[in-house]
Amino acid sequence: MVKLIFHKNPERIGGGITELQSNGHRLIIDMGADLPKSGSFSETREANPNINGVTCGTPDCDGVLISHYHGDHAGLLHYVLSNIPIYMSRATRSVLRVVKVVLLRNHLGGVTDWEIEQLNKANLFTYADWGKPHQLGNFIVTPVRQDHSAYDALGFVIQVDNIKIFFTGDFRGHGYTGSKLVTMCQKYVGKVDYILCEGTMLSRPGEVLISEPTLYFKAMTLCQKHKYVLVLASSTNIDTQVSFYRAARATRKAFKVDDFQQQIYNELVADRHSDIYDIEPTTEFCPNGMVLMVRASQQSFIEAFFKKYGQDTVLVYSMWHGYLEKNAKLRHLQELWGDRFVELHTSGHGHPMVIKQVVEVCSTPQTVVIPMHTESFASWERLQIKQPILKTVAGTAYDLSDHANLINVAKEEA
Repeated sequence: MVKLIFHKNPERIGGGITELQSNGHRLIIDMGADLPKSGSFSETREANPNINGVTCGTPDCDGVLISHYHGDHAGLLHYVLSNIPIYMSRATRSVLRVVKVVLLRNHLGGVTDWEIEQLNKANLFTYADWGKPHQLGNFIVTPVRQDHSAYDALGFVIQVDNIKIFFTGDFRGHGYTGSKLVTMCQKYVGKVDYILCEGTMLSRPGEVLISEPTLYFKAMTLCQKHKYVLVLASSTNIDTQVSFYRAARATRKAFKVDDFQQQIYNELVADRHSDIYDIEPTTEFCPNGMVLMVRASQQSFIEAFFKKYGQDTVLVYSMWHGYLEKNAKLRHLQELWGDRFVELHTSGHGHPMVIKQVVEVCSTPQTVVIPMHTESFASWERLQIKQPILKTVAGTAYDLSDHANLINVAKEEA
């Protein structure tokens, strides 16, 4: 018998913890914290989810898989008991370690030495491991590289008791590696019995998605128009960092970052598997101006820069629009900069048609689609897929071995 349990509500964005059980064996996928309301690391840390055998009690788990380094997928990792193996991509470990070391050094976020040690002991999936099966207890796990705003995000194909499951993780088709999405699914995933699929963009039909190459061209236009371009972006959104770096190079501007951002670049060098991700910040002065990557935590610096160079500068906001509505500091910057505050961003999540394409590539008519990381199960109806869609409830164990019954349940819910 193979059971599926969502430990947190799958009908919302972020904060995912998924468990598979088989004949006394257990596998956890992601240890996600709830999304921060403001997008800030400084918010209060979420409490232990108290999963017996995983985060409390006696260790009883074959392993924890982490799909990528975003907090809503890895933010509760530090609660995992010390004797349980953890698996992630090397890039995920690198970014998490830089972030946690900096937070620890600056006494922010309650980070402890144990969290650094935990990451140092993690088992790593490298570029060479993509598409190759790994035995974890009763489970055969194949990591599959996904295109996402987190560098080297992973999905997982999991085979257990003659059941094949595809956990998509977060994905899209409009990043720099997005063109390979369907090919990767065909080659490394194939047809499966169950797809645990993210659906972030299904409930955001009005949000316009542009490709990262298109973002680069728009960024280049801004660089041609303004001497100084300040970019308010996530330090770990490497595709967007690359877009603005390329725009700076194309317009012969300096590209400058702080030490924290440079540390992230340095860590990712070891995992670079494409020339697209070559980023070399500038140290010398450039008369043509510069592109400067900044963060919301640098509000005082951004305000001072506006007062001194405002007439020659544009502040580009390259993060999710929703944070503007929730974060008073970001709204203040928007008001301060006025018409020199420009939004230029693309989502880390796929267009509904990309979601449908992945489902169709990996499905037979009998494949059961199980939504997660989605604001509304009802929004899945607009995909108009032929496969049955199972709407799950957090804390309930679903018997994946009883495939026919779950198909009937899904059809009754439709």
